[in-house]
Amino acid sequence: MPIRKEDKIILKCTNCGFEEESSVTVVKEYRVTASIPAESRVITTSVVSEATGKKLRRKEEYEQEREEYYEIALELLQEELEGVEREEE
Repeated sequence: MPIRKEDKIILKCTNCGFEEESSVTVVKEYRVTASIPAESRVITTSVVSEATGKKLRRKEEYEQEREEYYEIALELLQEELEGVEREEE
């Protein structure tokens, strides 16, 4: 892999670290190119309709309410169990 050290171009092995001075012609031959497909270069956006947004919001609200009811049920169950334990004593 070509690297620049003190204004000189040096070829350096990435496995063992061996370094060797290089000429410009060797470095020009060592070009790495990558082509990116046109469809991945295009940025697409989506528009969320008002109906879809409300549907998503409703689902989130439903999940939040479900969690709240679950927490309340656990608290009531815990209070009931504590009351039963006190009566037994």
